[in-house]
Amino acid sequence: MTSTTPDILVVGAGIAGLTTALALRRRGASVTVIDQSRPGTEASWAGGGILCPLYAWRYPDAVLALAARGMRDYPALIASLTGDIDPEHHVTGMRILDPVGPGESAALIGERLERFGIRHRWQEPRDGDQAPLCLPEVANIRNPRLLQALRQTAEANGIEIRANRRCERVAVQAGRFAGIDTSSGRMHAGQLVVAAGAWSEPLIPQARHESIFPVRGQMLRLVPRGERHLSTILMDDGVYLIPRVDGSVVVGSTVERAGFDKTVDMAAQDALQRKAVERCPELAGAVVTHRWAGLRPGSSDELPLLGEHPTVEGLWVNTGGYRNGLAMAPATAGLLTDLMTGRRPELDPAPYRVARMLSA
Repeated sequence: MTSTTPDILVVGAGIAGLTTALALRRRGASVTVIDQSRPGTEASWAGGGILCPLYAWRYPDAVLALAARGMRDYPALIASLTGDIDPEHHVTGMRILDPVGPGESAALIGERLERFGIRHRWQEPRDGDQAPLCLPEVANIRNPRLLQALRQTAEANGIEIRANRRCERVAVQAGRFAGIDTSSGRMHAGQLVVAAGAWSEPLIPQARHESIFPVRGQMLRLVPRGERHLSTILMDDGVYLIPRVDGSVVVGSTVERAGFDKTVDMAAQDALQRKAVERCPELAGAVVTHRWAGLRPGSSDELPLLGEHPTVEGLWVNTGGYRNGLAMAPATAGLLTDLMTGRRPELDPAPYRVARMLSA
């Protein structure tokens, strides 16, 4: 373990923290990542791994800009990984059975998707149902494996990762980041990046109450009996079915404000499984191998926080990705790294500024 003070400390070893750490390291900074538990075992681990927003056209432009950029950047991120872990980046496309909601039209949806470079095509309706919408370039990834591969790559690039260090307080002196108090003592660095997901708010000085908050999402994994039938991500009525490379199917997800409680609720689980079987009857006899819940980092205006704290020099933030943190990760890491290293970013950082979430 090194005793030198790094240029940058990153709090949080999930998708936001690890991609940011790697981007900063590749710009020449020395980086240490600290996490309150085992790296990559919270929201980034628990999600479905769909690399596109669900019902993408319903999100603000600022979210779609990051997500669309993330979709384009993922192949390069995957190619940069080292080690022996395959993250199973799998281009399956996504088929949405109920795309047109109240006040929407096929023309409006198409215009929004085209504006952000998300390819799509409409399919023929059946039996009076809506015309399904196909997004052929959407990929999914085995996110636990991705997090493991990112950790391997980070360590191979000289990034130190320290687990089981709970962060308690950010120290500020004369308007500048001066260190962070952890369960193992104070740690120092030239700059700090808060990328602690749903646990970020206490580490952002002056953050308004519930500017960042946990949103529980429950999931389950099914292993079909016999031949596989699902080859594309299937989306209907807010529930998605994701085919994995190994033939299993991941089903999700609930959206619950339950604090930091990750308890699995069987009523919600049963509802997810019933919906999966309705849409893919071949799953009727499938075996449930895993049930779990994760805590997404929601924000009060549904936009991520990206940028420097307006009154604490050297304190930066990358959090609030909510349901799209994994999809946006290459883009959020790139944008924040550009800001931290003085490069002009390709995306406008103004919508994500930290000041909007602070008390007056």
